Amino acid sequence: MNILIITRNFYPYHSIGAFRVNSFAKYFHEAGHSVTVVAEGERDEIITWNGCEVHYIKDPIMTPNYFYNLERKNKRWVLRRVIRALEARIFPGGPCIWRAKACKKVEELFRKNYFDVVLSSYGPLTPHALVLRLLKKGYKFFWVADMRDEMSKLPYHNRMSVKPLAFYERDILEKADLVLSVSKPLIDDFKTMCSHERFLEVRNGYDYEESYEVNFQPQFTMGYIGRFYWMATPDNFFNAFSELIEEGKLPEDSRVKIVGNFKKLAVPDRISSNVIQCKDVPHEEAIRISIMEVDTLLMMYKSGRKGVYSGKLFDYLATNKPILALYDPNDVVAPLLAETKAGFIVDDADKEGIKNMIMKCYQIWKNKEVLPRDWDKIKQYSRRNQVQILLDYLSVNYRDKNS
Repeated sequence: MNILIITRNFYPYHSIGAFRVNSFAKYFHEAGHSVTVVAEGERDEIITWNGCEVHYIKDPIMTPNYFYNLERKNKRWVLRRVIRALEARIFPGGPCIWRAKACKKVEELFRKNYFDVVLSSYGPLTPHALVLRLLKKGYKFFWVADMRDEMSKLPYHNRMSVKPLAFYERDILEKADLVLSVSKPLIDDFKTMCSHERFLEVRNGYDYEESYEVNFQPQFTMGYIGRFYWMATPDNFFNAFSELIEEGKLPEDSRVKIVGNFKKLAVPDRISSNVIQCKDVPHEEAIRISIMEVDTLLMMYKSGRKGVYSGKLFDYLATNKPILALYDPNDVVAPLLAETKAGFIVDDADKEGIKNMIMKCYQIWKNKEVLPRDWDKIKQYSRRNQVQILLDYLSVNYRDKNS
């Protein structure tokens, strides 16, 4: 098949959204399909990446690296950012200049080559909105709409954006030939907004070789790899960790290593020397740190929102290090950790429970134990195997719209 992917998130950018779309492109090509990608870039150019033809389209208002640097420096009131915010309110379909340039490019590609399948990835909304425009113009193809997470029901949208997003959302859900999301609770919710069952759960995953060997740090070291955002905050963990140090239950030199976070953290004075904050690193280096420089890997997210795995969970799975998840025990992370035997879960609001689980991880380090991971279960969460779920579906359900 000839497959076209339309996305704002793609290589070389380091985000969960980009890693997900990268894996679609990479493993579609490895399966023998011809893959073309239209993505946002720092400049207008065409490259070959893992056998895929990638057409980068520059947004003149704000490129991904420009936005990344604003985030890293916590600069909010910058002219280009204000323009982008106004543009988002006026044009709910996404940045209008990039969308116009991308649409022109996609139509040019269709004139040269018929595409059997078009996969668009949210967020932002722009790729899906672009596909809706193509359908309106009469182009025919099998549309895979990758939603990943919630759209209009994402709890962090402001009131003004929810209504137009919901309008687009209903249109996308009805017109897509297949809708993807990362978890069953999210799919179940999408189903309430449309009249069909054309949904497929394709989770995120890891894309590196499983690490079976285990090394132990000289000091008990817990690690959090990535950024704190929205409902992901370390406050309750810090308080529990601080109390354990104060009570003498953990050694004074126990450490927490945080890699790649931009957000200013309220670290209690008692543990300020125990918490090591490291700058953002490339994804490959983050995986190396997870394997080589920590004893327990941390995840944190307040209870409430359902269907939340977090991309870092899958990156953690194949490290052979215990995972301590401060997550909703009644959501999707708990059964996954149970089936893979890869770690432990405790509610983020349960301070005594957090302390008990930290001590459990400490004892594992102290006794140099290794959890009896179920590697067969873990391997199903590799990026390759998750993309294969989609490929298997297409092999049975794809239909040529021009036949």
